[in-house]
Amino acid sequence: MKDFAAIESSRPFARLGMLSGIILAYGFCMHLYQQMRWSKPSESMSEAAFWSSWQARLELDFSLAPASELGKTRLHHKHFGPLRIQKALYPEGASPCHAIIVHPPGGIAAGDQLEVQVACEVGSHGLVTTPSAAKWYGAESDTVASQQIDMTLDGYFEWLPQETIVFNRARVASDIAIRVSANGATIGWDHLIFGRQASGETFAEGNFKQTLRLDVDGDLVWLDRMVLQGGDPLFASPIGLRGHFAFATIWAVLPGDKEWGEASLQTLRLEAKGVAWTVLHQRVVVGRILAPAMDIKLILQAAWMSLRPIVLERPAVAPRLWAT
Repeated sequence: MKDFAAIESSRPFARLGMLSGIILAYGFCMHLYQQMRWSKPSESMSEAAFWSSWQARLELDFSLAPASELGKTRLHHKHFGPLRIQKALYPEGASPCHAIIVHPPGGIAAGDQLEVQVACEVGSHGLVTTPSAAKWYGAESDTVASQQIDMTLDGYFEWLPQETIVFNRARVASDIAIRVSANGATIGWDHLIFGRQASGETFAEGNFKQTLRLDVDGDLVWLDRMVLQGGDPLFASPIGLRGHFAFATIWAVLPGDKEWGEASLQTLRLEAKGVAWTVLHQRVVVGRILAPAMDIKLILQAAWMSLRPIVLERPAVAPRLWAT
């Protein structure tokens, strides 16, 4: 009887173990289902490369809170894979909402596919930055790593990531698409560094392809396509990068009831030195920066400080991460 009682008393634990196993198996199957649903191998990627790489997606939705919260911008987000929001911060009060995107693996390797979708609703104001430089790692294979960043902006939005370092032998496809309505306005930048010069590494092999697209009120205003090969003559060319291995692009779109005038442009040229500004549309200005990598970061921040009061009618309050 004792043995029988012992067996009977152990059954709940056995059932619990079986239930845990079922839950784990279900979770694993759901992970595989999500992996297949959110992404699929590209034609140039083998099945083995697909399953050994990271597939990640992050959706951000900035919206205006109810009137009782006095104009606060809320952030709703969801993620799949190792790409997520570390924290939503409010250093300037109820708005804007400062969001920090983190990518725990620390870098993007061959075969990785990252996707970020941003929606900013009317009346809201979001700001996104990152805690450290993004890194595109090199690899011996020809497998491409990719990212897609898509922004649909009916409110105010700032895209201010840290720099991106492209390692030797990296093969990258990057697409950034921005759509701004009559109610929207935005400031953003893209800062690229090729190779790790301090370590004696140049971008001698690999390739980097990037597309920047901006639509305003449903019309294509700016389409910028770039292809750089490892060891590309453009790095040294006097009509290319003139010996530099780092450069940046900064853009700003005014609200629909404003347009760029000579006074505003003169302010930019005086306060944001080191930037070559071009007006592409009555609401759109684009700046190019060609300088040493560390100088570019300071130039970008100075340009943002000049742009923000003009574009978003707010004083420049730098994200806390910039001081660390």
